[in-house]
Amino acid sequence: MSLPTRIDRLEQHAGELLRVRAVPVPPPVSLDSPADVLEVLAEQANAVRAQATADPLERARTLGMLAGLAIRAMEARDLDARLEAVERVLKLRREDERESKKKQR
Repeated sequence: MSLPTRIDRLEQHAGELLRVRAVPVPPPVSLDSPADVLEVLAEQANAVRAQATADPLERARTLGMLAGLAIRAMEARDLDARLEAVERVLKLRREDERESKKKQR
């Protein structure tokens, strides 16, 4: 292979690398709740699905892993909501007990 041909190929490859790196970086996100995690996972799953040049097997593995993490985050979100509901009920019961004790006095 001649030197000019090799230079042309390297320039093409460098151009491809620059295009890949030109992807805008999303702003930082806080991951304080399962809903926040689900939002990031959905964003990343959509980004992987949109990446047409990626290896199909690698895309499938990545999507499978993200789906598994999303399921766990959904379970945590549901558990968090159930715990909050139980805490609200307990708080209401305590308040009712206090009011009934005040009325008995």
